[in-house]
Amino acid sequence: MFNFKKFIAALVIALTGLSAAQASEFSGPYAGLKVGENWSDASGVVNVGSHASTFLGLTAGYNFDVSRFVIGAEAFADFHHSSTTYKDGGIDAKLGLPFNSVMPYLRLGVTGTWPNARLHTGLGVEYKFIKQASLALEWTTDQSKRDGTTRHNDSVTLGVHYFF
Repeated sequence: MFNFKKFIAALVIALTGLSAAQASEFSGPYAGLKVGENWSDASGVVNVGSHASTFLGLTAGYNFDVSRFVIGAEAFADFHHSSTTYKDGGIDAKLGLPFNSVMPYLRLGVTGTWPNARLHTGLGVEYKFIKQASLALEWTTDQSKRDGTTRHNDSVTLGVHYFF
C-alpha cells in the first residue's frame, strides 16, 4: 500500500537538497576594494599618447541566483587620476556562471563622470576563498567620443569583495 506520509517526507528532503544545490556562493550584497592598472589614450583635437597608471577603486553590489546563473548589479569608482578620462564611476550589470567557488562573468553598463557617459564592458573571474570573501580579477574597457576627441580606457584590476 502507498504510504503518503513517507512519500511527502521523501519529496521534501529531495526538494530541500535540490534548492541547496542550486544556491551559489556568490549571491547577496557585497562591498570591495580593488587595485589596477589603466591604459588610456586620446586622439583628435586632444592628442595624448598611450600611457599607463596604477589606481585604486571601490565596488559595491548585489547578486541574485537565477536558475544556474548569477545576475547582479555593481556600482564602482575607479580613481585613475592620470588617465585621459581622469576618474570614473558607474554601474554595471553582471552575468556569471558559477562552478562551485569559481565564477567567470561578463559585465555591461555605463560609466562616466568626465568627459561624458559611455558604455562600459568587461570580463572577469571571481574566486570565493572563504564563505564571506572573494578575489576578483577583471578586464574592463570603455571609449568616449566628445568635442572632436576619442578617448580609450582599458583596465585590469584585482579586487577583494566582502559578502554580508
